[in-house]
Amino acid sequence: MSLTRKLVAIGGTALAASLVLTGCSGTTASTQSTASSDGPTIAMLYGTTGDFSFMDSAYKGFTEAQSEFDFTPLDLSSPNTDDYQDRLDLAISQGSGLAIGIGFQYATPMEQTTDHPDTQFVAVDIDKGTVIPDTTTISFAAEQSSYLVGVAAALTSKTGHVGFVGGVDQPSIQNFFVGFEAGAKSVNPSIVVDKTYLSPLGDFTGFSDPTKGKEAAASMYAGGADVIYAAAGGSGQGVYEQAAASSTTATKNWAIGVDGDVYSQVDESIKPYILTSAIKNVDVAVKDSIKSFLDGTLEPGEQDFDLSNDGVGYATTGGFLDAYSTQLEKAKQDIIDGTITVPTTV
Repeated sequence: MSLTRKLVAIGGTALAASLVLTGCSGTTASTQSTASSDGPTIAMLYGTTGDFSFMDSAYKGFTEAQSEFDFTPLDLSSPNTDDYQDRLDLAISQGSGLAIGIGFQYATPMEQTTDHPDTQFVAVDIDKGTVIPDTTTISFAAEQSSYLVGVAAALTSKTGHVGFVGGVDQPSIQNFFVGFEAGAKSVNPSIVVDKTYLSPLGDFTGFSDPTKGKEAAASMYAGGADVIYAAAGGSGQGVYEQAAASSTTATKNWAIGVDGDVYSQVDESIKPYILTSAIKNVDVAVKDSIKSFLDGTLEPGEQDFDLSNDGVGYATTGGFLDAYSTQLEKAKQDIIDGTITVPTTV
C-alpha cells in the first residue's frame, strides 16, 4: 500500500493540496482541498458522494460548515475500502486540528492511532456503546427510524410481502433490518419480510455496487415483495431504479431510501416509486462537531442521535405517507416515550 502526497503552494496564504491515495486495491482517488482562511485545518475523511444517502449527507454538513465557520477544510475523499489508516495519518501529518471520520470503518484506525496530541478525532456513525480513547464517537439510533419506515412499508404493501437489502452483513446494518422488521410486524404480524446482504462481513464493496442492488431487488420484486428498504449506501441506487423498472400499470412497487431524503435527490422518473426514507442527520452531526471544536467545547465520549433529539427520522417528501401520518407519528411518540422499545443488534 502506498500513499503519495503532492503539495503545491499558490501565493500568499492560499494553499492547494492535491492528495492522491492509492490503496491495495490499485484504485486511485484524488481530492482537492483549498485553504480559504487562517483558521485551523479540519479534515473530513469519507468515501465518495453520489450515494443519495450517508456520504452525501456528510458532505452537505461539511460544505455548509465551510460557509458558516472560519476554518481551512481538508477534503479526504476516496472510493477505496483499504486506506482508512492512510487517510487518518495524512490528516495528522497535514496539521489537522480535527479529523472527522465518516463511517464505522474509522473505529479501528482511531483506536490504534495513539499519538495525535495536536489532532482531535470524531468518529461519525459508530456502534452505540463503542469507546475509543481520546475520541468523540457519534452513534445514530438507526433501528428507530427503520422501525418507522417498517410501519410505513406494512401500511402501504398490497401483497403483505416486503424486503430489505443491506450493504454488508454486519451488526450495524443488521440493526436496520431488525428495526424495519419489528415496525412492519407491528402492523401486520404475518407479513413476509425478505432480507439479503450484498457482501459479507469485512467486505465493504456492498455499499458501492448498484448492479448488485438492482439484481437483489429484482429477485425480491419477482418473488412477491412490493416494498423494499435499501440500507446499502450507493448500492441503493440499483434498488430505486428497479422499483421503477419492475412496476406496471397494474402493480406498483416501492423502494425506501436511507440516511438522506432520497426522493429529493433521484431522477424525476424514479421519484414516484420512493415511498419514504429513513433519515440519519449526518450533516447535523458533522456541523455540530466542527462548531464544538472551534468554540472549544468538543469533548471525547459518546454522543447519541435518536428520535428524541431529531437525530433520526423519516421523510414525507412526495406525500405518499399522508394517509398514514397519524399512525406513524403515534409510533414515533411511543418510541420517544418508551412505550415501544425497538430491538437492536448493537
